[in-house]
Amino acid sequence: MKSLAPNVRSVPLVNSWFAHPYLVSPLTFGLYTKHAHLAMLESFIEDPAQHLESALIPELLGGPFINYADDPADMARFRDRTLERCAPQLRCADAIGAMYQTLQNQAKGAGVPGLYAQIDPQIRNGVELSYDLCKQPNARFIESVFYDSPLYDTSLQTCVLEKATYEPRTFVLSTPQIKRRDSSVELRLPFGDPLWNHLHGGAHDAAELMEMLRPRVDDPARDMPLLETMFTERRVAEGHRGGPADTVRIRYLGHACVLMECGGVSILIDPLISYPDESRIDHFTFDDLPERLDYVLITHPHQDHIVFETLLRLRSKVDCVVVGRAGGGNLQDISLKLMLLRCGFGRVVELGEYETLEFEGGRIIGAPFYGEHADLDIRTKLAFGIEMQDAACLFFADSNPPAPEFYEPLKKMMPRIDCLFLGMECVGAPATWLYGPLLQKMLTRGEDQSRRLDGCDAAKALKMQEYFDPKRLFIYAMGAEPWLTHITSILYSEESTQFKEARMVEKTVRGQGKQADVLFGKMELML
Repeated sequence: MKSLAPNVRSVPLVNSWFAHPYLVSPLTFGLYTKHAHLAMLESFIEDPAQHLESALIPELLGGPFINYADDPADMARFRDRTLERCAPQLRCADAIGAMYQTLQNQAKGAGVPGLYAQIDPQIRNGVELSYDLCKQPNARFIESVFYDSPLYDTSLQTCVLEKATYEPRTFVLSTPQIKRRDSSVELRLPFGDPLWNHLHGGAHDAAELMEMLRPRVDDPARDMPLLETMFTERRVAEGHRGGPADTVRIRYLGHACVLMECGGVSILIDPLISYPDESRIDHFTFDDLPERLDYVLITHPHQDHIVFETLLRLRSKVDCVVVGRAGGGNLQDISLKLMLLRCGFGRVVELGEYETLEFEGGRIIGAPFYGEHADLDIRTKLAFGIEMQDAACLFFADSNPPAPEFYEPLKKMMPRIDCLFLGMECVGAPATWLYGPLLQKMLTRGEDQSRRLDGCDAAKALKMQEYFDPKRLFIYAMGAEPWLTHITSILYSEESTQFKEARMVEKTVRGQGKQADVLFGKMELML
């Protein structure tokens, strides 16, 4: 049975842009297209040289600069095609903006039913108008209505297959992938299509698989021979399902991705996994995962923590995905459950703060995820506690609480901690870097800079270490592994602020006679 070779990437795109949650959701795709993508395209078309020069400056990596060295007219044509293909979604973006403007201008405390007539019919049936207790008007979006409308256009979802190389991947969030390399193939492949499972699950022989793929390519004469080189006999993952029978095994796979296994149960947190032949740093790959993943936990909806390139590759072996419970209709708080179900995952569970999910030999605990979201009301996020056999581990990703004592209920539920995984990317991007396309009232520069997407600094991390008193502290989620720079834009440097802060914590905790490590590349631990 054939499946994609381990060193072949399957890169999901939405309208030729690297897929991330705000592009997959039909509620936010139009806003991102209008206020981010089209804005960058217009700027590039006006001055391509400025974009190319800026994209090469390390300090500007991750900024709104299109890195495209071929004919600038290609981008003009892509802009025109976007205006045509995405016209309904762009109209939706306009309708959302007009609705918020109506609320600000007219909803002063009196009843709101009369305002519905002023909302564009395209979105009217998917919103509910109301006030909060401070008499501020608000709109609640019924997101499932948008998924069931023409706004959710799966023809915009494609997949590029390409072999991994040691050449660094360029930053992908600011440049559309409109031109294929000679060695790559693009498939028309909606994210919910069962064919994703067939690509990676090895359920078909070569002839069957090629016939399934043929209708998905634009040029069979060119693409089919190339596709045949990208498949190999399916390899069975090492070890039996769920890792060792009586020992908890923990593997760090880079950034915030950690695998925890014991007694037939496997839990993978924030999947972001590298390929063979992609980095000379020793690292785990997809081949180091078990045959089945009982639970995949997603801490929060940022591009480096919910990575569709990894998730869709793993879908055929995932039993259950666990996400935070969305607040129920805020524009910025899109439902990961709805999204993942539409992307073909069979079971998605929303967990609330201090709720638990039991499994044989342990439980998963959801805990509040403070900070790191630019002070926006986003609830589809969780820190996680995992108790497995006799081991207890905490995974805080980028949570940045006002004080450790905010986690007192969690400490009562988990009084003894073996491993504390704590994110210390303490610089973070400003609010508009991620949320700018969604904002309906722009921030001043000072406001923007003060509302960061940041994790703990050294002072906060040391307080968290003291409060939970774990046997081992692991500083992770630093975004610095070389296979992440295409989405994090972070270049590893011990001179960077975040690594100086992390090393300070590592040194201080070790000076107390305790174990502390800044993780990078890979780590394996048996408990």
